[in-house]
Amino acid sequence: MLTFSEDRWVGNKWASIEIEPVDGVYFLPVLFYLTTTYHFPQPHIIDGIDGYLTSFRLLDCDAILTIDTWTFSIAFERDHIRDTVLEALRALPDDYFKI
Repeated sequence: MLTFSEDRWVGNKWASIEIEPVDGVYFLPVLFYLTTTYHFPQPHIIDGIDGYLTSFRLLDCDAILTIDTWTFSIAFERDHIRDTVLEALRALPDDYFKI
């Protein structure tokens, strides 16, 4: 079961959703959920040394999904878009992202 909490990135101050557990097996399912729910094309995924990163436009807002050794999060340039997505993620059934 994934849990989603409201946060804010320190560097760029973007509103974020922190995702637990930090497990790479959930990266693609979360991205697939976002692309199908908010109707944007599958973005290019950057494979880093310790995780993955992708950026996209969601609800006319820039967003980034990232996972590394310590964090798994989605950040948005606008707080209200983060709040909309967070509400939708929390409303999903507990087993929605079951692997």
